[in-house]
Parts: sequence; C-alpha cells; structure tokens
Amino acid sequence: MSRPMSKMLIYTGIFFAILFGIYGVKKILFMWYMSHYQPPAVTISETTAKRMAWQSYLNAVGTLNAVNGVDLSSEAAGIIEELRFNSGQYVRKGDVILSMRSHNEQATLKNNQATLQLARINYEREKTLFDKHVSSKAALDSRYAELLRAQAGVESAQAQIQQKTITAPFDGRLGIRQVNLGQYVSPGTVLVTLQSLDPLYVSFSLPEQYLADLYLGQNIDVSVNFGKGKTVQGTITAINSKVEPSSRNVLVQATIPNPNYQLYPGMYGLVKIWLKKDKEMPVVVPQTAISYSLSGDYVFIIKNESDNKNEKNLHVYRQYVKVGERRDSEATILEGLKPGDSVVTSGQLKLQNGTRVVIDNSVELS
Repeated sequence: MSRPMSKMLIYTGIFFAILFGIYGVKKILFMWYMSHYQPPAVTISETTAKRMAWQSYLNAVGTLNAVNGVDLSSEAAGIIEELRFNSGQYVRKGDVILSMRSHNEQATLKNNQATLQLARINYEREKTLFDKHVSSKAALDSRYAELLRAQAGVESAQAQIQQKTITAPFDGRLGIRQVNLGQYVSPGTVLVTLQSLDPLYVSFSLPEQYLADLYLGQNIDVSVNFGKGKTVQGTITAINSKVEPSSRNVLVQATIPNPNYQLYPGMYGLVKIWLKKDKEMPVVVPQTAISYSLSGDYVFIIKNESDNKNEKNLHVYRQYVKVGERRDSEATILEGLKPGDSVVTSGQLKLQNGTRVVIDNSVELS
C-alpha cells in the first residue's frame, strides 16, 4: 500500500473516531440530563379535609292541602236572593255568604208560631182546670202533647229558614262563585269553595324502610316553585297508621305556616325531611375535589417530600375514596381520607401520580 493511501486511511479512522466520540458524549450528556430532568410544577388549588357537623335528610315530593277545605252547597232548593261575597274574599267563621228567598218558609213560621201560642194558652187553661179538680189528667196530657207538637212545628220552620242562609263554617278564602243572583239552585249545588290558608298541610309519601327515621315534631323544609321560589319550615304532625301494600310507601302529613297566604292548596313542593344529627361528624371535602371514573371515585392527596422542613417539594398521589351524601358544594367521605389530609380542588386534569405541584389558592383553575 502506498504511503498517501495509508495516511488517508489513518485520517479517516481518526475522523470517524472523533465523530463517534462526539455522538457518544452527547448521548451520555442527554441521558444524564434526562435522569436529572424535572417537569415544571403544575399550579393547583387545595383545601384540607375536615370533620364537620352533618345532618342527613330525606327528599320527597309533597302536595299542599288546606286544613279545612269544602265546597259550600245548599241543603234546600230555592232562588238566590242576596250574594254577600266577592270571589276571592277572605271571610270569618259565621259570615253570611248568601241567602235564598224564604217567603213561604217565613209564612209557615208565623203560622206555626200562632199555633204554638194557642197551644200554650190551651195548656195553661187546662192546667188551671186540672188544679181545681175540674179536668182529667188525660185532658191535660193531650193539651201538653199539642203544645209540644206546636213547638216542634216552629223549630222545623226556623230550621228551613236557616237552610236558606249559607254561612262560612270556618275562617278562610273563598274561591270563584259558581252561581248568580236570582238563580234557582237545587240541594247539593256547589255555590263556592272555601279554603283555610293558614296553616297548610303538606302530604307526601316515603318508602317503608324510612319509618324508623320518622317521628312527630320532626323538622322539614318545603320548597315551592312560584316566582323566585320560597322555602318554608314546618313539622311532621301525622304519620299514617298503615303502609300502602301496592307501593310499600307510608303517607306522612306535615304542617307549615302560611301567614301571608302566598301558598295555595293543590300546589306541589319539594320536601326535605331532616333526620337526627349524625353521632360522629364525617370527613367533608368540596365536591370539586372529587374526580369520577369507571374504576371508582378518587381525590389527589398532596404530600411534601422535602427532607428540609423549611422547603416544600409537593407531589400529588391518587387516592380512591368512598363518597357519601352530597349537599350543595360539599360531600362526605366515608372511606379513604382522614381529617387534615390536603386535597387538590382544581387543576386535576393536568395531574398524574407523582406530579410536582405548587399551590395557588388565589385563582380558580380549571
């Protein structure tokens, strides 16, 4: 081999040696860098799991009913002579609602009163004769029977006249009248409805398994959707004495105040039945701290892995939990957390097991 060719081969070998050396050094440096690389910390917000007083409740759908509610109707037939109310008017017990023509009944009453007066005179005369031993006991008894019959006739006529006048049996609000002045009505014709509005009953049903949790005087909240909505507090006043075999539900009745008459019988409301307070306060976290998956519900727990107490090296780890009752923005944790655990409340989509984090509670993260 010629001398120039040998030099070329030597130079070529040196070149490739340098090239592969540079590549090897770069690879070693890259591997060293990757082994010491830490991704940037994810910004999250957090809160501390803590025990709180918690009162459980049951939900039901209820119907509002009047304590007293009737369709006022006439006992006797007649022609309406006077209407003494307006539709929707509030009336007191004993107020006259309407009166019907009673000319014939008034005439009958006068006739029976005259008969009664005569029977009374005849009885007194017969009694005077009996005291003087001029008349017999049988004649006196006959006059007394006539007096009683005449008195019964007067009471019967008065009762017929009273049936021509319809009065309010209790305090309440009248509905829309169903009859007109001068109209002939027969017995049983509905004239107007009357509903007492304060207080009101709320009737609802619950499954039989909750019977042990119900008691008289138990507090409830009733939410009614009208206008901007309204929540009224009340108490359970009656529990039915049997369970319906078809539905296995028990009927419950509660009483709520309605001093401003804003609620009406027939409305429906969402009923919240408050149970006795839990003896042991549960661990509570915001619902935003809980993530849901097919494998189960979980939260991210924050741990400080720094050896120096004055420094923070925060990492998060997935912790599966058993979620209990949810209410508004909070939820109880039955298993998986203990009081004092720091949990992530936002930013969970960027997290994995072992992710390094920094806490910033000043902003709400997604």
